[in-house]
Amino acid sequence: MKEVVITLLILVSSNKIEQKDLTIFESCYTWYEKNIEMTEKKTTLFSRRSFHWYEGQRVVGYICDYKEPFREH
Repeated sequence: MKEVVITLLILVSSNKIEQKDLTIFESCYTWYEKNIEMTEKKTTLFSRRSFHWYEGQRVVGYICDYKEPFREH
């Protein structure tokens, strides 16, 4: 598979999100399922809240870029 860039959206404080770019060689969904850890916390009697983690950092989403890398002519 060709090179793909996945950008993880990392929550660093209560109102700030940073982006972490990673180069992968599989689909974003497959990589996310293999590498992002999910934990659940019970909040009330019938509800749960899930949290996603990568290398100890809280992940709130991701962006996938399947485009070819930029090349100068």
